[in-house]
Amino acid sequence: MDPKVYAVTDLNGYVSDMRLVAAQSLSENCEQDNLDHYISLDQMIGIVKQKSVGLDDQNRYLLNEDANEKIFEEVAIWIHNAGLAKLAAMDLIECAWDDEINDMVFWAKTPEKKSNVRKNSKRKDKGNQG
Repeated sequence: MDPKVYAVTDLNGYVSDMRLVAAQSLSENCEQDNLDHYISLDQMIGIVKQKSVGLDDQNRYLLNEDANEKIFEEVAIWIHNAGLAKLAAMDLIECAWDDEINDMVFWAKTPEKKSNVRKNSKRKDKGNQG
């Protein structure tokens, strides 16, 4: 039995819904308005073009279950990686390139020591001494 193939009749609706579902799979608190900051609809359409199994006679993209799954996985990974990059840019996590695995690695930042702040805050102000 041949796998079923579906024509995407509303490409913008499909990519918008797929992006939201992929984001929700990563976080319950995702906000649809911010998703453009992670992956744009044009980037989503590019992924659909890559993963589609062809075009029908009306130039609509054709997807089977496998292609649909691959689109979902790639979008979820893209959103996850963009989120990590944003956290690193905000200096909330550390990152570096690992030549051994040929990939970027991320880890939690080590809290800074505040020994200087404590010493200075205990100093008495000479102007208030009587």
